[in-house]
Amino acid sequence: MPVTKEPVYASQAKPWLASYDPKFRDMPVPECTAFEYVCRQNKGHLSDIALSYYGNQITYAALFVQVKKTAAALRAAGVRKGDIITAVSVMTPELIYLFYAVDMVGATLNLVDPRYSPDGIHEYIEEAQSKMLISLSVCYDKCHQAVRRTTVEKILLLSPADSLKGPMKLAYMAANPDRNRYASNVIPWKQFMAAGKDASTASEPFDPKHSCVMVHTGGTTGSPKGVMLGDTAFNAIAQQFSAFEALFSRQQRLLNVMPPFIAYGYACGVHLPLSLGLTVVIVPNLDPAELGKLILKHKPSHMFGVPSHYQVLAADPRMKNKDLSFVLNLACGGDAISVGAERSVNDFLIGHGAPYGLAKGYGMTEVCSAATAAAGIHNKPGSVGRPLPSTVVSIFEPGTEKELPIGERGEICISGPSMMQCYYNKPDETAFVMRKHADGRVWVHSGDIGYMDEEGYVFLDSRIKRMIIRHDGFKIFPSMIENVLSTHPAVANCSVVGCVDKDHVQGRLPLAYIVLNKDCQKKKRQIIRELRAMCADELPEYILPVAYKFIDQLPLTPVGKVDYLELEKQVTPQDY
Repeated sequence: MPVTKEPVYASQAKPWLASYDPKFRDMPVPECTAFEYVCRQNKGHLSDIALSYYGNQITYAALFVQVKKTAAALRAAGVRKGDIITAVSVMTPELIYLFYAVDMVGATLNLVDPRYSPDGIHEYIEEAQSKMLISLSVCYDKCHQAVRRTTVEKILLLSPADSLKGPMKLAYMAANPDRNRYASNVIPWKQFMAAGKDASTASEPFDPKHSCVMVHTGGTTGSPKGVMLGDTAFNAIAQQFSAFEALFSRQQRLLNVMPPFIAYGYACGVHLPLSLGLTVVIVPNLDPAELGKLILKHKPSHMFGVPSHYQVLAADPRMKNKDLSFVLNLACGGDAISVGAERSVNDFLIGHGAPYGLAKGYGMTEVCSAATAAAGIHNKPGSVGRPLPSTVVSIFEPGTEKELPIGERGEICISGPSMMQCYYNKPDETAFVMRKHADGRVWVHSGDIGYMDEEGYVFLDSRIKRMIIRHDGFKIFPSMIENVLSTHPAVANCSVVGCVDKDHVQGRLPLAYIVLNKDCQKKKRQIIRELRAMCADELPEYILPVAYKFIDQLPLTPVGKVDYLELEKQVTPQDY
């Protein structure tokens, strides 16, 4: 008789721990503020470079002094423990000082995308009841409109030139003259800092319940929510990535290209590298077409980005014959990358001398950006990596608390020290996402579908909301089709969305959007025939796309993810 294998459950077996040195397993998260953790980690290395901003090299000693002075200036401006300050800005050294200083005085930084309309910014100010608004000078006009009829009493003005020096500062100011007419309640950065001269630079005692920041997300339930993240979450991310000690070394450079208004931008782009003693090269507003130029200029060992960044990089003709042997960790998160696109980027990296392929990760704002990682030699094509050493990831039957055995497909759930505290003023939505199971653990239900293999590697199918359900109840995961289409040599990019089933009163069918390589010589009809044949060979019949639509480029969200909702809007009945 055949031997029946006993089911193995990830929450008990934790197969991913085999890849980590035992000293990194179940590490207690430092009981301190995020700023104190950075200070501890860099004690004795104060002359090392912490931030690089257009030629201005800011040491760890200077960083620490500026953070403390900023905390004093906040107190002098009337900021108190429990306040929520709204910030509308790109990444600058001043916004990094504020990230740590606001936390030091016991307040919370409410991070808002500067591309929002005045009405959108107004709503976030109203939600937080902010008395102070931090505005980048180029955003001032709409911030001035946004603060009308709100609780805002003062506007702290930041300029991209505040940390520039010498000719660089003069050149910026000549090219970008400030023509704003400022209200009387506006305080420029220099004046703000000077006013804090006699105020206290002391830090409030560490409070595990205190929120460092509020970042906004649609999350798993669709409506905008403020995600409250504390010191513990940020410290846990940084501490767990220290387990990749073969990749990270002091004073390596990390190219910071992600915006500050997402958890990924601060957790992986700022706090993680500073906690490990790296130099953060600040790129406030990335033009993806210029990424190759920036990488060749700064020679970073690390970068945290999204799939579209690396696809543009791999297709950049200026990168031909360039040496990238200095690159150790080009990390891809924020969105799924197809198997074909990953293969193309890996071929590019290997062909340019990089020692490792594309690093990948998976997480969500509700767990401070990261839960899994695949980097260096610990990688597997198509996967999003293995759980971080103090994090538990497992698969559950969607909508339930029933854990599924390793190998089965279901909802990805996450438990660990980087979990959010709550959604701001949304207890019902918090309870829907953060659930205490019978095992005593609190699990974040991601709303994503995937599975884990026997080595602990996680494979992501798609968000539950992206899942296409046919009239007969069969479920289609767009990634299954995208992974096939992306391997065709003519396909530069692709995305699959659901469209209305014309033959049935309910249900949806998959439609594929295709972006062709610029050097493609084949006719579109021939390519469609080849794509149909590939899908017929590799996919079940019920999964096959009903149509293939060519498009010049995929629409992206402000942070570089594919805008699937916009693609769905573009589908017309004539397309299929």
